[in-house]
Amino acid sequence: MYLAAATLLFLIVLFFMWLNSTNESSEYHQAILELRKQEAVAKNLASELETVKNERDILVQQRIPGLIPLLYDEAMTVDNNYVRNIIFTLAKSGKKNVHEYRLVLHNNTLTVAHLKAEIILFNDIGIQIGRSEIEHSDAITETDGRTALDPGEVRSYTAAIDLIRDEEPSYFLLIISETNHKATEKLRQQLGGIIIND
Repeated sequence: MYLAAATLLFLIVLFFMWLNSTNESSEYHQAILELRKQEAVAKNLASELETVKNERDILVQQRIPGLIPLLYDEAMTVDNNYVRNIIFTLAKSGKKNVHEYRLVLHNNTLTVAHLKAEIILFNDIGIQIGRSEIEHSDAITETDGRTALDPGEVRSYTAAIDLIRDEEPSYFLLIISETNHKATEKLRQQLGGIIIND
């Protein structure tokens, strides 16, 4: 009698353990299935987001010709005869981010180049958020106060860019223009091509 009751009790406990195990296994499989669905949704959303970002980049760059995606700590070349490369660095000072640049200009022509350079930063939707005009005082090498680049000269400039909005830059525009120094050119011609330093 005791043996039959103990066996019956053991079978009931075993049945409930099997039932509980089956429920847990079913819940586990259901959770795995739900996780795979969520992973598929996340993958699709990531792909759609990448597509939207690429379309946005194309629209922003078409709206403002010459924009270049800003990359940090990477020497970037720019389509300009006087620019060798530019490097941007994100420095941190306490909680403040400081956006620095290092611009290398060179003059491969046979004449003195009087250049004016300006860097403009834009956010991810093409709104201007910062600007820096390159000054001769930003030159790393000694310039003796000269702003012009002699033939064959290479000069490096570095400084921080002032942000007018507290946003992360996504693009930059580098504007290099030659300033017109007619008086210097006329004097050079009168002296038979001798180079005049400003």
